[in-house]
Amino acid sequence: MKRSKFIRSLCTLVSIQSESYKTAQMMKHISRVVQSISGCTAHADEYGNYYVTKGDGPYKAMVCHTDTVHDIVKAQIQPVQIKGNIIAINTKTMTQVGTGGDDKVGIAITLQMLKDQPSFKAVFFLDEEVGCVGSAELDKDFFKDCLYVLECDRRGSKDFINKISGTTLYNKDFANDIKPILEKHKRTETSGGMTDVLEIAYATDLCVANMSCGYYNPHSDNEYINIEDVIDTYQLCTDIYNSVNNKYIVTEKRESYNWGYPSSYGSYRHNNYMYDAWDYYEDDKETQEMQDKIKKVCGSGCGMTNGYCAACMMSIEDMEEFYFGQDDRYQTKFTPVDQPIQIGSGSKKESS
Repeated sequence: MKRSKFIRSLCTLVSIQSESYKTAQMMKHISRVVQSISGCTAHADEYGNYYVTKGDGPYKAMVCHTDTVHDIVKAQIQPVQIKGNIIAINTKTMTQVGTGGDDKVGIAITLQMLKDQPSFKAVFFLDEEVGCVGSAELDKDFFKDCLYVLECDRRGSKDFINKISGTTLYNKDFANDIKPILEKHKRTETSGGMTDVLEIAYATDLCVANMSCGYYNPHSDNEYINIEDVIDTYQLCTDIYNSVNNKYIVTEKRESYNWGYPSSYGSYRHNNYMYDAWDYYEDDKETQEMQDKIKKVCGSGCGMTNGYCAACMMSIEDMEEFYFGQDDRYQTKFTPVDQPIQIGSGSKKESS
């Protein structure tokens, strides 16, 4: 991979607005890039998810999502590099806006893997930010000849996700085989919030995983991308794909929890049975204090209501652990959305 070209490609993605349900321009761009990669064939399913195959199987695979939470504006979005970080500027108002690094970083790495790997599969899912709507419609047969599936859709730089909402993503054999690679890249296995690989876990028996990939302050106007963290994540994925060559399956049953997003963000759907979050979170002072505390660091886009944030797609327990856990790996610092990002000259990323 040529570093400068990859960074330019990432900046191009930042400039393309792709709000959920309004991703046509992003999909056109992805399609053009895929068509330029020798040996790739592609098709879309009925929902519009975009499937790419390169070379002969069995395949390693990667998925990402093409939408962001940021509203489309009638102005050009200009990516700006500042001391190793990428921010985005609305050129009409000259104000900072979200980069959409969640999950444009994932798109950039997925496209690069299609270029690098001789045999590979990739899926670009629609509308993850509104509840994994696109990946819920996935074609599970597409993954039958895959060895395992990775995704880059997590803030920060330290986490490698092995469990989501109590669902095991991969088995002990996979964990053992990637352990030296995770240690090399200083990654820690931990649980995480909902994203597309969870839908793959529900639909197949494949081992899947998500990971931090270098974006920060997601779902806010202060979102930014740290270039070194993105490059490290790319190298982490490359190391896994180049050295882990077996097929990994999870033998235990992985039950599907289909989280719904009604306007109140207060109810969930489990196997078509609706129940209210108040059944599980009492309106007590301790819960309310934690919700208020989370909102302060999560930003104005936080949808924390009744113990669940629909914007971050994490329960109050997951967010409490992520933001305020005692372990150092959870101590990522976030800038409130009403404050500018302060980037120091003496460190790689003062705000991360």
